[in-house]
Amino acid sequence: MIRRIDRYELVEQIGTGGMAAVYRGRDTALDREVAVKVLHPHLASRAESRARFSREARAVARLSHPNIVEIYDYAGDAAPESWIVTEFVRGRTLRAYADEEGFGFPEVGALVGRAVAEALSHAHAAGVIHRDLKPENVLVCEEPGRRAIKLADFGIARIVAAEERMTMTGALVGSPNHMAPEIIEGRDADVRSDVFSLGTLLYWLTTAKLPFAAPNPTATLRRVVDGDFEDPRRASPLVSDALAELIVRTMALDPAARPASAVEVRAALDAALAESGLARPEEELASFLSDPAAFKAALPARMVAALLERGEHAIAERASAAALSFFNRVLALDPGNARVLGYLERLAFRARWRRRARGALLLMVLAAAGAGTLVALRAARQGATTTADGPPPPRSSPPAEPKEPEAPPVAAPARSSPVLPAAPRAPAARPRGGPVDLVVMVRPYAQRALLDGVEVARGEQRVTFSLSPGQRHVIQIEHPCCTPYVREIDASEASRLKEMKVPLSPRPARLRVEGDPATRVYIGSRLLGTAGDSQREPLLLAIPAGGDNPYEGQVELRLEADGQEPSAAPLKIRAGGDVTVAVPAREPTP
Repeated sequence: MIRRIDRYELVEQIGTGGMAAVYRGRDTALDREVAVKVLHPHLASRAESRARFSREARAVARLSHPNIVEIYDYAGDAAPESWIVTEFVRGRTLRAYADEEGFGFPEVGALVGRAVAEALSHAHAAGVIHRDLKPENVLVCEEPGRRAIKLADFGIARIVAAEERMTMTGALVGSPNHMAPEIIEGRDADVRSDVFSLGTLLYWLTTAKLPFAAPNPTATLRRVVDGDFEDPRRASPLVSDALAELIVRTMALDPAARPASAVEVRAALDAALAESGLARPEEELASFLSDPAAFKAALPARMVAALLERGEHAIAERASAAALSFFNRVLALDPGNARVLGYLERLAFRARWRRRARGALLLMVLAAAGAGTLVALRAARQGATTTADGPPPPRSSPPAEPKEPEAPPVAAPARSSPVLPAAPRAPAARPRGGPVDLVVMVRPYAQRALLDGVEVARGEQRVTFSLSPGQRHVIQIEHPCCTPYVREIDASEASRLKEMKVPLSPRPARLRVEGDPATRVYIGSRLLGTAGDSQREPLLLAIPAGGDNPYEGQVELRLEADGQEPSAAPLKIRAGGDVTVAVPAREPTP
């Protein structure tokens, strides 16, 4: 027999924690799937625990954000059982997702971490501190049309407002691997404690390692208190300087040395991601969650193109150190990248050229000094006279004039060197022949086409890429309706292909339903979510396959609200487009 609490049926237990058991349930009044968290009986018997549990409900009920699990209902302090009802998230914990899917690149982990920073920013603004941020409390919603990162379990959240604070004496709650040192030492937590935990999460997301891992919890806590962790760049050579510096700051022992808020962390993540070519993190995360394998496969070439462009710009600005940083990251992704190796060879030659020029200048100074000394000696000998004491001393044979050194084969020291001087000799293995043209027919068309990060065409269906031999190139084709097409290719491969046809992959359309948030939204017989879901984050509609136009189509939209007849109508959608519909007005009861 199915157990029931209030109006909720507990269908099956799906998890348990230190405070409560979690069930997949059904709301019999609204006929929807929910999650029900029920406080363990040995805790529910204590008034303090029931009050803490109710506080969790009140805290989370303040929050309404796409990256936070929504709370629907909760028991009062006087109820015989303490429970909370939340949205049911179909998916996996972040821990399970990492183990089974993986992120592959630090930038993908940073996209996930940014969503968590978004959730914390909202919670902190409402006066809620999570206090137990860890991979098990982050959920990856994998339901089509609702894919997202959601922060859950504010079970030990603390209200910042003084009148709602509840002291927890003698209790050490949280995960040792992610707990801020001030909490371990019994000091009060604030938003910067969550920032520290977010930093440990970012470390794990970007390196696949826990920063304070140790054989036992006591040793882990000691490492946290001592600030003993390996630099993220040593843990993974793919981690950029910008990401590493942010992570190290978030895990500073002194809370005052950390970023002051999750908003600041999110801004720093945005800057680091943009540097790698991921300037639209929300869209990038949605793309990753929709097809992780395809996203990870395309990412290296995209990042190489972006980092090459930044490195070349740094060279043009004579910022060699910055250029080397970008080029090092390219080589971490593509160790044999011919363009970067060429730049590095020329940068190294320029350094040698400068050293030789300085050496030549020194020789010239020494030669000038030697010549001046010789002239002075000759003048002294020619002007010598007989002294009263006797004849002058016998003249000795003048020393042989020193041979002036030959000028080294370099430019005069006063001339400024070019930004990228030509190599001293042409490499013998340099391929012969001119550029190779590759014609790409794009469907629907290329709003923007780029070669190695440089725009070569706009608004064209037929794009010609001119590829220099002897190096790898990255071609990229963009259209707002579709996922960007990225491919790495060289001139020899292009000469064999001569022409390519590239049908861009359509993005889903985005649907918002205005009206009663409880209205259920179906496409055909498939439930996408509710109108309320779409108001928080658009529901994604895939373009139907098999039509005449793969970038637009028609679906059957059905809306169901309690106490009303379902309404159904055809709905035209376009790839990447936005569509808004309204729930039909409730007909008056006769």
